[in-house]
Amino acid sequence: MKTILCSLLVAAAPRALAQDISTAGYRSQEPAASSAHAPASLPAEVVIKAEDSGSRVSVVKPPLNIEVDAFESIRPALKPDESLLLAISPLTVSWRRTHPEFLKNERAIQPWRTTFSPKPGIVFHPREQLFETLQKRLTDKDADQYGWRLEIVDEDGRAFHRYEGSDDPPEEIVWSGQNEPGEWIAAGRSYSAVYTFTEPGGTHRTSFGKPLLFKGIVHQEESGMHVSLDSAVLFGKSKSGAELVKPDGLDLMRAAADLVKRRFSGIPISVRVFAGTKELGELQGGAVSAYLLRELMVGPQSVSVSASRAAYSDQRLEVVLLNR
Repeated sequence: MKTILCSLLVAAAPRALAQDISTAGYRSQEPAASSAHAPASLPAEVVIKAEDSGSRVSVVKPPLNIEVDAFESIRPALKPDESLLLAISPLTVSWRRTHPEFLKNERAIQPWRTTFSPKPGIVFHPREQLFETLQKRLTDKDADQYGWRLEIVDEDGRAFHRYEGSDDPPEEIVWSGQNEPGEWIAAGRSYSAVYTFTEPGGTHRTSFGKPLLFKGIVHQEESGMHVSLDSAVLFGKSKSGAELVKPDGLDLMRAAADLVKRRFSGIPISVRVFAGTKELGELQGGAVSAYLLRELMVGPQSVSVSASRAAYSDQRLEVVLLNR
């Protein structure tokens, strides 16, 4: 820190300047208190202080620092199309304005339709059913001593298929839906699971599982992949309609068409109708054929129709995919 003391003197003539100098010399020898008696014409002393920061002037040029976005060229492509997500005005919100157009297309697959289960076979749980029948849980050692039998009975009371064992009820049985003679369960027909358990002392206990009723069944046969559909759902409870009923009939056919789109696209199709009369079957087959042609976007030569007369309980519609 350097301190510089300057006396600013104002003089109108050389004589006044000399007098000021002699007076200044005289004041420097007097005590500080005598400065109060100085003539009024003299200016006050001003103290000016300056600080040396120690910094020096440099001639070195600082480095050039420019921020660059490495993804600048592709960043616009990563932004979502807000026109597909937001409505222009809350007063004009509509399904078509706030969703992509292709979701409105009737030919698009609709995965929320679960008419056909992706899991193959029908699952039964004999051991769990044993606990429900006894209304208590057993240890594995005690449960293994029970004999068991599982019968799948149709709506006429006829035993369609059977499993049984002298002990050790299994945790799970997966049934394909086909019995030993080669018959398949039919869509629209009701089946019941009947369990019979035999205690170690010989006492029998019987219970019933959940009823089995399917609107649509898919199974592979030598002639092709069969998609069996319930005529009561497609054409009304009397099975006598000539057009697909709304909404259940259209929903079932839509699920069948989506199944074809997912797994069997491009395979020739045979529509086989079992109805009260052959004439009615031909009308029903024509309605189904027209629907499939429109949904699958194929030519008329890709879908054939045949009709047969059948009893009410056997009336159904088979969409056969000729994959063999």
